[in-house]
Order: sequence, then C-alpha cells, then structure tokens
Amino acid sequence: MSRALASDSIRPSSLVGRTIRFPGALRNRIAADAERCGRSFEAQVLALLRRHYGEDVDIAPRPAAILALATASLADIQGSDLHTLTAKLTKAGR
Repeated sequence: MSRALASDSIRPSSLVGRTIRFPGALRNRIAADAERCGRSFEAQVLALLRRHYGEDVDIAPRPAAILALATASLADIQGSDLHTLTAKLTKAGR
C-alpha cells in the first residue's frame, strides 16, 4: 500500500494515544542515539516514527499535565472575569 493511500485511510476518530513500553536494551539504544543527535528520548522516538512512516505523529501530554496548564493559564485572571469566562465555557459545553 502506498503512503498516500495509507494516510488517506486514517480518519481523525481512528487516532488513538497509546503507551509504548520499550525493552531495556532498545530503550538504551534509542537514548544513546538521542543523546548523539542532541534530542530527548521522546523527540528521538518521534523522529524515528516520522522518518520511517512519513506521518505526522506527536506525543500528547498526560491529562494531569493538560489540566495543570489550563489551571495555570487562569492564574492571573481576576475573580469577576474568571466567572464570566467560565460561564461562557459552561454554556458552550451544553
């Protein structure tokens, strides 16, 4: 199957985040390669996947990290503005 056909068959609803567990020896090889390339382990895994499959892949942050970022983004908003903002978000979610 060509890459164009493979990527055309992927629908957004079929994109699923997964946890990948690497055997220790493979993890060490990837980590050494990442260090040689000046990348983090995660960036090296992404680079390998992108190079091999030619697809745009990414690692999504954990839900707790997303919530922490959202909470931090509201830290400087005053109480009355915060209520107005969250009221709009609540109405939009209905």
